[in-house]
Amino acid sequence: MTTANIVLIHGVLMNSVEMLYLNHQLSKANFTVHSLSYPSAKHDIAHNTQLLKQKLLALNLDSTYIVAHSLGGIMSMHLLALDGLPKIERIVLLGSPLNGSYIADKFMTWPLVNRLLKNSMGNGLDGNFTMPSMPYEIGMIAGVSDSLGVGTLVGGLPEESDGTVLLSETQHEILKEHIVVDKNHTGLLFSKDVADLTVSFLNTGSFQ
Repeated sequence: MTTANIVLIHGVLMNSVEMLYLNHQLSKANFTVHSLSYPSAKHDIAHNTQLLKQKLLALNLDSTYIVAHSLGGIMSMHLLALDGLPKIERIVLLGSPLNGSYIADKFMTWPLVNRLLKNSMGNGLDGNFTMPSMPYEIGMIAGVSDSLGVGTLVGGLPEESDGTVLLSETQHEILKEHIVVDKNHTGLLFSKDVADLTVSFLNTGSFQ
């Protein structure tokens, strides 16, 4: 039996290593999983979108699902706006700040840190990008947790959050479903429950 394909896309200042647990869980659910990496600190959103497109095309897939964490979700939205991709079946986003990132904006005032983030801000973490016009089934798994996150470095976050991304930043009308779990931002990648929810949405179009 031919298995369905999943493309994993990591977040800002990360790489495919952080996606290994999720990769393993999705592989156990009978998906063929491909992890795509992009250098978020080195290149801007437009360049990295084209890089991800070329890597996706090199896989020579007829169709695929997308599972993306944090900035990876924004990169996914940019990908969906391009022509010539394989058919995208469904998309699951994990803690992606579709409405812009409060914490990234705060960090842009920090010397050195702003150099690492600046290429991911414009049309990305600033929230100023166009959502795809074609209809897609997109689900968001957002975290709400009291666990420590990078938000503590700026004196805390002003709303409910996963310690890094505000809950309100993950909510958008483009989403078919939005579900909240008791996980912090990084913990979304290392949770069996999150992996199970992801599999449910990819298979049925619903987290329920």
